[in-house]
Amino acid sequence: MRRTLLFAWIIGCGAGLLASQAVVAQTQNSTSLAGSWQFTLIPVSPTAVALVPIEALATFTKDGSAVETDSAEVVPATGSAGNTIYATPGHGIWQPAPAVGNLFIRFTSLLVNHNGTLHARKIVTIFGALDSTGNNFKGSYGFELVGPAGRTIASGSGTVKGQRILHPLLP
Repeated sequence: MRRTLLFAWIIGCGAGLLASQAVVAQTQNSTSLAGSWQFTLIPVSPTAVALVPIEALATFTKDGSAVETDSAEVVPATGSAGNTIYATPGHGIWQPAPAVGNLFIRFTSLLVNHNGTLHARKIVTIFGALDSTGNNFKGSYGFELVGPAGRTIASGSGTVKGQRILHPLLP
């Protein structure tokens, strides 16, 4: 009986220790973006268009890769010639920026015409920093639309804020 109680106590303590380590891992200060995030891009330019917040999701890997999708990619846009333009999710990279504590993120989405030809590449660059918990970031972003000939056809900028999607504690 004593052995059974001792064994149950050891198992219970071990499970509790593992659970507490998981909570600490989620909240400790880190310079890593590795994991999944939700964030909002708030445009401030160009001022000639309606500026609505863009909701986004991204997954950043430990090796510095990034995959992103956002609300601007879901609804087709109308080009200046009246043609319909579709967008793909973004693929790119992330890394620590030269300034200590800051981050550099860049991803590219393809904008294609209704017939499948390339309209432009949308290149988004984000400079930001994690807060002391490592679970939130904020910063600024800029984008360029680069046409098939390699010339910039549009650009804009704004602010960004994001939150890590945390693993829930399981029963």
